[in-house]
Amino acid sequence: MSAKPHTIAIWGYGREGQAALAHLQALHPTDMFTVLNDTPLDTPPPADVRTVTGEAAGQALRSEPFDLIVKSPGISLYRPEATAARALGATITSATNLWFEENASAHTIAVTGTKGKSTTSRLIDHILRQAGRDVALLGNVGVAALGQKAGRDHTVLELSSYQIADLGSAPSMAVITNLYVDHVPWHGSIAQYHADKLRLIADPKTRAVLNHGNEGLRTHAAERANVLWYNRDDGFHVRDGALFFRQQKVDTSQFPLRGNHNLENLAAACAVADDLGVTGLCERVAIPDFAQLRHRQEEFRANNGVLCVNDSISTVPEATLVALEAYRGLPCVLILGGNDRGQNHAALLDYLPGAGLSALLLLPDTGRRIAEEMQGRDWPFPIVPVDDLQQAVREAMARVPQDGVIMLSPAAPSFGQFRNFEERGDRFKALATTA
Repeated sequence: MSAKPHTIAIWGYGREGQAALAHLQALHPTDMFTVLNDTPLDTPPPADVRTVTGEAAGQALRSEPFDLIVKSPGISLYRPEATAARALGATITSATNLWFEENASAHTIAVTGTKGKSTTSRLIDHILRQAGRDVALLGNVGVAALGQKAGRDHTVLELSSYQIADLGSAPSMAVITNLYVDHVPWHGSIAQYHADKLRLIADPKTRAVLNHGNEGLRTHAAERANVLWYNRDDGFHVRDGALFFRQQKVDTSQFPLRGNHNLENLAAACAVADDLGVTGLCERVAIPDFAQLRHRQEEFRANNGVLCVNDSISTVPEATLVALEAYRGLPCVLILGGNDRGQNHAALLDYLPGAGLSALLLLPDTGRRIAEEMQGRDWPFPIVPVDDLQQAVREAMARVPQDGVIMLSPAAPSFGQFRNFEERGDRFKALATTA
């Protein structure tokens, strides 16, 4: 930057935007800062920072020549305001890019995927710490990276497609768990969503750790060098409900999470740690204190003692399918439905006849489309459209056997009825524990 004052805009003032403002103000105290936000702010910035919200924020981006714009991940890189700001000479970057620039020598392990990235990130961190490594766990998993120090040995960063779409640095290692359909409104198309995810392994120097069980990853990386595959029989993989290393079964009796999908997440974490020199994982993984994430197969009991599962984070049909598989054998009332992003429900619907459902409760908006897709077939359980989550919980309590489970695993985002999947999951828990 030159000696004259610079104009810096923070576009989006959530967790990452607030971290970016604090960090950049400390580095450039004489620069002029503006916070731009699409909606009124819950948390106001410092008094010396200009604030522009609503339509005026978009107009500022289209008309004011900012030198630097730090964009929050939830704001699409492809919005017309971004194109207009660049045309006026602005450089648009992100807090993630700023962190990588400031920690260029750090050993970074970036983790992404449509589903499983949070659990996989935490498993990698847990196993490496247990092996005595100094590790920082940053990113979507809960701690905004900017302003945080890198680990002396490793830094694990959970990154969304939003953060990868304009990532300007290559991580040391990159883990991709899977590619499904999600976030189409932000990216503009499924193809662009996948392309933005796969930018994480665009640099051939990045050690790519990829799920061989995912067709999209197999196809994309078939000819790529420097790949460590998991879920392939020459490494860590899952078969017959167990974790194997090559032909040797790994003792996972002290791994507390349910389901093959969590074993696949563990396979990814073991592949990373083994590649980094952690020994013994080919024989045994003992992490009994590893905790499940909130809103991902989060178990609790209703007032009447019935087991409930808050799986609100399952926003695609593939995630709901694996959640059902984890509870196979228990009679289940499934609550399904949410914001419609054009998800393909075919595989999930094919699975449902053998899933042991006591009832299927369908929420708007995708619930209406699912009900139409289910017409013309005989189903071994009642299909009940409901108007909202309160009605769904009331119906579920009336229909669940005492030895059964009520599961909220919507296979769709929450937008429209809730701000995010966390609010939806918390509402489900509150309704079920007071019903």
